[in-house]
Order: sequence, then C-alpha cells, then structure tokens
Amino acid sequence: MTPSAARRAVPADRTVRRTRPPVTAAVLTTLLTVLLTALPAMLPGTLPGATARADGRGDPGAAGHRTAGGAGAEADGARAAGTAGTRAPKRAGAIVSLTFDDGDATHPAVARMLERHGMRGTFYVNTGTVGHELKLTRRGLAAIARAGHEIGGHTLTHLRLPELSVAEQRAQICDDRRKLVAWGYRPATLAYPFGSVDARAEAAARRCGYDAARDVGGLREFSCPACPAAETLPPRDRHAIRTASSAGPDTPLRRLKQQVFDAEKSGGVLPLVFHRVCEDCGDYSVSPKLLEDFLGWLATRGSHGTAVRPLGEAVGARYRPLPRGE
Repeated sequence: MTPSAARRAVPADRTVRRTRPPVTAAVLTTLLTVLLTALPAMLPGTLPGATARADGRGDPGAAGHRTAGGAGAEADGARAAGTAGTRAPKRAGAIVSLTFDDGDATHPAVARMLERHGMRGTFYVNTGTVGHELKLTRRGLAAIARAGHEIGGHTLTHLRLPELSVAEQRAQICDDRRKLVAWGYRPATLAYPFGSVDARAEAAARRCGYDAARDVGGLREFSCPACPAAETLPPRDRHAIRTASSAGPDTPLRRLKQQVFDAEKSGGVLPLVFHRVCEDCGDYSVSPKLLEDFLGWLATRGSHGTAVRPLGEAVGARYRPLPRGE
C-alpha cells in the first residue's frame, strides 16, 4: 500500500468508530433491570424481603420482629424465624395433676408442701376410714379443702369394686359421696381403689353423679413404651381416666421427670398417683425428699407450657348433685 493510500485508510477507520452507538442512560437502566431480576436466583431469600417491603406487605424477613403490619405480618415474621432456625419450636405443653389416694395422715403436710410451690392437688378420701389410725381426721381434711385442693371420692372402705355385686358397688361409691357432700364438699371426681374397675363400676360412678373418674395405669412407662404419654383432652373415657402407675419407694426422680417430658411433647393431662409420703413406710409410699425435689423441678416447667392443676379442673369435671334414690 502506498503512503497516500494509508493516509486515506485512517480517516475511514475513524469514521467506523464514530458510527458505534454511545452508552446512554437508557442502556444503563436496561442493564440494571436485568441485574436486579437475576439477583434473587443468585441470592435466595435476600431480595424477596425487599420486594415485599416495596409492595407494602410487611417484612417477611423480619425474623419475628413486631411491625405495624398486624397479625399477618407477625405470623410471616414467626414463620421466617422458624425457617431461619433462630427460634426453637415450642413444645405442646401439658397439664400435670398430682393426686393422693387413701386419705392418709401424711396428706395435710403434703398439701402444705404443694402450696409452698404454688400448686394444688387432688386428695381422694375413703370416708369410712377418716379418723382411724394413720388416716386423715375430719379437721385435717377440712384444712386441705380450705387451702384450695380438690377433695374427691375413693369409696367407703377401699374395696376392689369388680369383686362386689352391683348393689355393693353402688353403696361403696354413692354412700361415700353422700357423706362427703354432708361434710360440705362438692366431689366431682372419683378414684377407683387399686385402679380396679369394670363396666359395672363405671356405670355406678355415673349413676352416683360423678362427672369423671380416675383409673390407675394405661399411660407410657417402661412396661408399656407404646402407650400414650398423656390422657387426651377431653379424656378418651371420662370415667376411666388413664394415669401413670402409682409412685412407690423405688420410683426414681428421673422417671417422674421423663413422664413430664413425654407429656409436654404430646400435650394432654398427666395424672400422677401418690399415696403415703413418708420415709420407709410401705409399698405405696414415697419419701418427702423425692416429692419435694420433684415439685421444685416441676415448678420450673411453666416456661415450657406445663401447668399443675387438680384433676377435676384439668378435665373440666362439674359437680352434680347425687341423683335421687341413690
């Protein structure tokens, strides 16, 4: 190529560069739009929250912070918090009912122990043995009731109901309840002696006016790992409410705690059955220290949704007058 030709080629090349379209504001806007559209896919969970705020629908990414958006925004925040793992899932919670059978002479001290922990229990009384040796007196029973504990029936003399005739069952249940009413109490629940019950005894409990009755056993323990951890609310059978087995001298504190842990996960009511509370005083006894340690621990479970209530209150049992003719 001659020098003159080269000089002519340079202007032509510059002309080509000048004809390329300049980068304008419109082009920059388009590029920014494309980038913002692609970012959510690259950074999941970041821009959707900003989009929701721009739309005025609250802040789903607020992780549980309260906003002026109302219940919907708070629910969104709670869901986001659970997804992000910043808040542990709440347990179902449970109602624990502490029940004490047989009208024992140790029960006034037991009632005071519960009261120191802000709790109330259910005390099942055999009216035919009140005032006998090692049993409650009328005065002790009245003190328990005045403190706000539930008083329930336990039959006249603590016999195994299925071994009795229908007439004897009714006498044991109805006469016991009639005496409690005459003493000024309003018994709404019954505990079957020994947890021994059949269909006739259940029918007698209903006929004598009890709104609910407590069995013994049927809930989860070592011998029945597949059993439910707690009685349902409302109970599966109001006149055969299931419990854990009776606590005794060999019952460890960890067993009582585990029963509460299991009930908290499932929800429902966990009736626990105790009898005498004294040192080395029989097969159906627990030590005062065991009960004190358990109550102290149980008092801390309120933050987990667990409450302590008398059994009648827990299942919504209502007092009903004794039917005529019974």
